Amino acid sequence: MMRFVATLVVALSVGLTLPPAAIRAENTPAPASATAPDAKALLLRMADFLGKTKAFSVNIDAVYDVMQPSGQKIEFGEVRRVLIDRPDRLSVQVEMSNGEKLTMYFDGKTFTMFSPREDVFTKLEKPGSVDSVIKFIVQDLQTPIPLSMMLLASVKDQLEKRITEVDFVEQTSIAGKPVDHLAARTDDVDFQVWVAQGARPLPLRVVITYDFAEGQPQFSADLNDWNLAPKIEESAFAFSPPAGAQAIPLMVALPNVVAAKRREQ
Repeated sequence: MMRFVATLVVALSVGLTLPPAAIRAENTPAPASATAPDAKALLLRMADFLGKTKAFSVNIDAVYDVMQPSGQKIEFGEVRRVLIDRPDRLSVQVEMSNGEKLTMYFDGKTFTMFSPREDVFTKLEKPGSVDSVIKFIVQDLQTPIPLSMMLLASVKDQLEKRITEVDFVEQTSIAGKPVDHLAARTDDVDFQVWVAQGARPLPLRVVITYDFAEGQPQFSADLNDWNLAPKIEESAFAFSPPAGAQAIPLMVALPNVVAAKRREQ
């Protein structure tokens, strides 16, 4: 049972955050020039576009550092498939690098997490919106979820409140697509984001550096297979427990549970 709780903690804490803020870019951005694009405007344009998109799906291929008791950083990975239908439906499928899988569902009334390997699930009645359930996990359960800010309809307002600095780094490309590379900072973290140019300013890559955490661990993700008109089926947001699956209470995660989980691997 504790293994499942640890799995939930790991999946939530390294996955899709209302970051306490952003991260320090590892490479100093190129000095601004008279012709350099307005970095803040580009970032907020991306946020405005995301926040106003009613439905979308995206694959998030992420890697993240976990500090070991020895002080060494070990990199782990995960893949997430996210489906959102605003204002109140969310589905997330997670597969971590050790093979652990987790699915999360929110149908506007109930939030559910299910572990196929452990054959256990937890459900919480939490009527509201996608924004409200994400904020509940992050703020009430004190469980950070990297990149969750990008899932909020209020992402533009959140960024405007949090960012203290944004710099334009360069124009480059990802998988043959032209992007604007931006570096931003908040009071707590720094981050870099590569934003697609053109009519659909989607984030294609994000790198977060947690400057105030021991060892300055990083989280990075490639966001691909964006679909802004996904086929929506009611079953995508509903959970029916398989025969024999056990219901367990939702437990608040503690950092040492995550550490214990990683030491077992």
